[in-house]
Amino acid sequence: MKALVFNGPRDIRYESYDDPELRSANSAMLKVESCSICGSDLHMYHGAHIGNTEYSADAPKFCCGHEFIGEVVETGSDVHGFKVGDKVLAAGGTGCGTCPVCLTGNQKQCRAATAFGIGPSLQGGQAEYVNVPNADATLHSTEGLTAEQALLLTDGMATAYFGLTRAEPKPGGSVAVVGLGPIGIIAVELAFILGAAQVIAIDPVASRRDMAARLGAQTFAPSPTMHAEIMEATGGAGAASVFEASGAKGAINSVLPLVAHGGNASFIGIPEPDDALPLPLIMFKNVTVRGGICDVTGMWPHLIPLVRSGRIKAEGLFSHKFDLSQGSEAYRLFDSRDEGVIKLRIDVD
Repeated sequence: MKALVFNGPRDIRYESYDDPELRSANSAMLKVESCSICGSDLHMYHGAHIGNTEYSADAPKFCCGHEFIGEVVETGSDVHGFKVGDKVLAAGGTGCGTCPVCLTGNQKQCRAATAFGIGPSLQGGQAEYVNVPNADATLHSTEGLTAEQALLLTDGMATAYFGLTRAEPKPGGSVAVVGLGPIGIIAVELAFILGAAQVIAIDPVASRRDMAARLGAQTFAPSPTMHAEIMEATGGAGAASVFEASGAKGAINSVLPLVAHGGNASFIGIPEPDDALPLPLIMFKNVTVRGGICDVTGMWPHLIPLVRSGRIKAEGLFSHKFDLSQGSEAYRLFDSRDEGVIKLRIDVD
C-alpha cells in the first residue's frame, strides 16, 4: 500500500509500505477515506519528543497519523459491533481490549494503550489501509456526520472538550484559551456553549484570532503588554479558567500569570522534557493545575449528539485539502503556521 512514512525529522514521505494485517481477533481493517495532521504530529516532524520517545534521524520508520476515518473491509472473529461496509471514525489511540481495565471500559488505563502513528507499535492511518485493534471500543459510526466532523471527533474536538472541562468553566464565568489551532478554536466555541460570559483567545497568528473573534472572543496577540491588557479586560482578576491548547514553551509559560486567584489551569499541549511550571504561582494563587491525555471515546457521548444536532458547528477549520500523495507538502504547510492555515484534510483515493 501507499502511506505517509516517518523517515526522520522533516522527512515524511509518500511511499510504499507493507500492507497491514489483522493483528488480533478483536481487530478491524479499515480502508482509509480521509485523514488529517494533528499538532502533536509536529513533535515527530521537528525531531522532538512525545513522552520519552525522541524522534531523531535514527528513529525507526513507521506509518504516521492518528486522525482518520474510513470503511471497514475486514473484521476479526471477536468484533461484534461493526461489519464489512460500515463507515466509521477511529479514536486517535486505543488499548489492547483484552486486559482487565479494557474489559471494564477503562482502556485509557491500559498499560499497552498508545496512539496510532507515533511509532512502529501501532501503525498510523495516513495510509491506504490501517489495522484497528480493540475495534468495538475504538470505532464509531459516522452516520449523521460529515467527513470533516468525523475527522475532528477522532481527536481534536474530543481533546478540546477534555482540556476545557478540566479547567472547570462556570456559567457566567471567564475563560482564556491559549493557542488557537483547531483545538483552541473549538474550545472557544465550546466555552460559550458551556456558559462562559467572557472568553479570551490568544495566538500570534491574526487569521486565527479573527476566527475566535467571530465566535465572540476577545482576542490578544502575545506581546510584552498582553498580561496587563488581559488583566484590564478581566477587571484585574485574570481568567477563572485557563486552557492551554498549544504546547509551545511561550504558551505554557503564559498560563499561570493569567489565572485568577483560586482558578483552574488545564494543559493539553505535548510538553518537551525540560518544560516546567513555577510552583510559587501555583501555591500562592491557589491554582488547580491539570494536565493529561484525552480519553477520546469517553468524550464522544458528550460531543456526538451536539454535533449531530447542529449545536456544535466547528465550521471553517479545514482550510486546505490534499491528496495522500501530497502528504509531504501538507506537513510543510501545516508546520508553517502561515496566515489562513488552520487544519488540513488529506483524502485517500
